[in-house]
Amino acid sequence: MPAADYNVAVRQFRQQILPGGVWNTLNGRTDAFGATTVWSYGRAEDVIPPNFVAPVPLASKISFNYPAFTVENTSGTMNRVRWINDLVDSSGNYLPHLFAVDQTIHWANPSATGCSDGTNRTDCRTMNPNPYTGPVPIVVHVHGSHVNAKSDGYPEAWWLPAAKNIPPGFAKRGSHFDQFDTRNNVRGSAFYAYENDQPAGTLWYHDHSLGITRANVYAGPAGFWLVRGGTYGDQFVDDGTTPAASDGKLPGPAPRVGLGDPNFDPLFRATIREIPVVIQDRSFDYDPVTKATKLFYPSNRAFFEGLNALGQRVEIPGAGVLDIPFIPLSDISPIWNPEAFFNTMVVNGSTWPQLDSAPAKYRLRLLNGCNSRTLNLALFVVTGPGPDAIMGTADDILGQEVPFYQIGSDQGFLPQVVMVQTGLYTPLPGDGTMAVAVAPPDPQQALLMGPAERADVIVDFTGFAEGTIVRMINTAPDAPFGGFPDAKADPGTTGQVMQFVVKQSLLQPDDALATSPLNLVLPSERVAMPLPAPARVRQVTLNEEESAQLCVQALPDGSIVTIFNDPPPGDPTFLARCTGAGGVPMAPRAAKLGVFMTDPMTGMSMSMPMMWMDAITEAPVVGDTETWEIFNFTMDAHPIHPHLVRFEVVDRQPFDMMTFAPIGTPFPPQPNEQGLKDTAIAYPGQITRVKATFDRIGLYVWHCHILEHEDNEMMRPYMVKANPALPDFNEDGAVNLLDVLFLLKRLSSPAGTNLPYDLNGDGKFNLLDVHRLLRIVVTGGRPV
Repeated sequence: MPAADYNVAVRQFRQQILPGGVWNTLNGRTDAFGATTVWSYGRAEDVIPPNFVAPVPLASKISFNYPAFTVENTSGTMNRVRWINDLVDSSGNYLPHLFAVDQTIHWANPSATGCSDGTNRTDCRTMNPNPYTGPVPIVVHVHGSHVNAKSDGYPEAWWLPAAKNIPPGFAKRGSHFDQFDTRNNVRGSAFYAYENDQPAGTLWYHDHSLGITRANVYAGPAGFWLVRGGTYGDQFVDDGTTPAASDGKLPGPAPRVGLGDPNFDPLFRATIREIPVVIQDRSFDYDPVTKATKLFYPSNRAFFEGLNALGQRVEIPGAGVLDIPFIPLSDISPIWNPEAFFNTMVVNGSTWPQLDSAPAKYRLRLLNGCNSRTLNLALFVVTGPGPDAIMGTADDILGQEVPFYQIGSDQGFLPQVVMVQTGLYTPLPGDGTMAVAVAPPDPQQALLMGPAERADVIVDFTGFAEGTIVRMINTAPDAPFGGFPDAKADPGTTGQVMQFVVKQSLLQPDDALATSPLNLVLPSERVAMPLPAPARVRQVTLNEEESAQLCVQALPDGSIVTIFNDPPPGDPTFLARCTGAGGVPMAPRAAKLGVFMTDPMTGMSMSMPMMWMDAITEAPVVGDTETWEIFNFTMDAHPIHPHLVRFEVVDRQPFDMMTFAPIGTPFPPQPNEQGLKDTAIAYPGQITRVKATFDRIGLYVWHCHILEHEDNEMMRPYMVKANPALPDFNEDGAVNLLDVLFLLKRLSSPAGTNLPYDLNGDGKFNLLDVHRLLRIVVTGGRPV
C-alpha cells in the first residue's frame, strides 16, 4: 500500500456561513441564522463528531472547513495525496446530492444505463429527465498544476464512495479512472501525485467530475494549493541598492498550522499579513421559525430565464412562465441552467466578512471561486453612512479609491508590479517612480477576474487613521458578462464583497520591513524565460448552441411559450419555419468548443461546434510550443482554461463574424495579464491568442471555467502525443528499456488514456507501439 503525504477526504458537515453561532459569539452580533450543510475536504483521520458545526478552533484537531484548508507545497518537491470520496452517512450509506442533478446532459452516469445512444455505460447523456438520487461521483483537479495525466483529475476518472448500499449494477469508477500508484486499493479513493515542478504560484483544488462539476463545487469542496520557493519564489532580498531581480520583501507572514489560529486567536491573527481570499456567490433557503438554512441551487431551467416553471417549484415569484417541453419531449434539458447568479457574497466561507487590519501592507491571494460570476473588484474608503444610517447598505458614501498593487496572477509573478484602480492600470518600474498609466478597454474596468482567475495583490493601509473603513466592492453584472460597458451588481448585496477596519493596536514591528510596492522588483519567469516561437498556430472556436426542434416566442409578460416542437432529430427547414412563424429557437441549448472546417458544399470555412465525445482535434506533440487562436462566436466572455500548461496571453483582436477575418491591429494584454496564466478571458467577437509549451505526454482537457458551461459540452479532451522519434516516456533524458517497461505498464490502463502513446499512427495503442519502441531502442535510442 503506497504511503501518502496526505489522506484527504470529502465529507458532509454543517458550517456557520450566515451570521449566527460562532460568528455572533466572536463579533457580538444579534442576528441569528442556523448553520448550513456543505461538503468540503479535510484530513481523513479527523473524526467529525455528531452535531459538528464548522469553523472550529485548530485545537479541536478537526480540519474540515469550507473552503478547505490551504495545502502548502514546495516548488520541486512531489506531494502525494490519497483523495477519498467519503460522502456517506454515519451508517456507511451513501449521501445523495444536495442539489438536483440533470441526467440529460453528458455526465458521469454511475448507473451505467439508459444512454441516449441506446447503450448502457457510464459517462454519457441519458434521456431520463428526473433528478439523480444515487451516490455522488468525485474526482479532484488541482487547477493550474503542471502534473502527470494520471493525477490531473480527468473528468471521466471519477469514483464513488465506499458505501454499503451502492445499488446493484452501478459502476464504482468512471471509464478513465486511473492512479499515479495503482497499488492503492483503499476503497472509495484514488492515489495522485503532484510534481510541483513549477515556480511559486496561487493554485487551487476542486472537484472536476464530468457533467456535475457545477453542483459539486457549489456544495463546497475547493481550497487553495499554494506553491512556494523555487527560482522564481517569493523569498525576496532587499539589499538596499539598485533594483535587481528579487529585490524587496513582501508582506507576511501567512497562516501556518502549529503557529496559531487566525480565526480564534486574536493575538495570532494580528500578526498575519498574507491571506488567501476566495470569493464566491451563494444563495440560501431560510426557515424563519427554525432558523435552519441550506444552500440554494436552481432545480429547473426556468431560473436562468427568471420565470416560473409550470408544474414545478416556483423559483421567481410573480414572474411569467416557462411553458416548454423538456427532454425527452424536446432537446432542452429540464434542470441544467446556462449560468447561475446568486444574491450573497461569501468570502472564505462567511458572508460579507470584516477584517480588522493594521495600518500596514497586506498580501491578498484573491481567487474568483464563483460558478458563473465575473468579478470587477475595487477598494474604497467609506466616508459615511447613507440616509438610513446603517453601515453596509447600498447608499453608503464612498470616498477615495485605495489601489490594488498586483504582483502576480495565476501562475506566479508579473514582470512588474501593476497599480490597479478603476479605469487605470499603472506599471511600476520598481525604482520608486510611477510609469505612464494604461487605460483598460473601458473606464468601468478595475481588477477584473473571470471565474477561476487569481490575482496576487498588495493592499497598503499605511497611514490610515484609526477606524477607517475600506470596502471591497464588485461592479461586474449580476448576469452573464460580455465585456464593458455593462450593468453593475446590486450595490446593496453582490456589489459588496468584504470590508477592512483599520486598528492602530494591530501594528507589528515587522510591518516596517515590508517593501513599498513602488520599490518592488519581481522575479518574473515570463521575463527570465520567455516561451519560444510557436511550432504551430491552432484555431479553435467558442460557440452557443440553439435548439434544433423547439421553436418558442416571448410574450409581453416575459413568459416563453412553445410555437411548435419538431420530432427529433429535427428538420433542416426548422430555422426558416420558426422565424417565419414569428419565433426563435429555444436557446441556449448548450455551449460548445469547436474548430474551423470547410463546408464541402460551398467550400467556405465555418465554425464546427464539437461534442465532448467527438474525436480529439487538439493533439500537440510533446515539447512543441503552440499559439492557440480562440475565436469567440458567442455573446459571453468565457474564461478559458487548458489543463497542464502555463501560457502567455499574446494579444486580442476583433474579427469579422461572417468571414472570420481579423479586423485592425491586435492589441496587447493588459499589464496585469502579462505574467504566466492558466485561465484567460476570451471576449465576444474577438480572437484571443495564447501561447504554451506542451511538455508532458498524456490526456488532458481544455474548457470554459463557467462551470455551467463546462458541464454541458463546453469542454473537450486534448492529448499531448508522444514524439514517435524520441519517445522518452519516463523523462530521464534517454530512450531505453525503461521506456519500454513504462509502455508495457500503460497497456493495463483504460484504452482512452493511452491514445497519446500511439507511436505508429494507427489510432490505437497496443503491442505494435511497444514493438516500434523496441526497434528504436535496439537501433540506439537517441538522447533527448
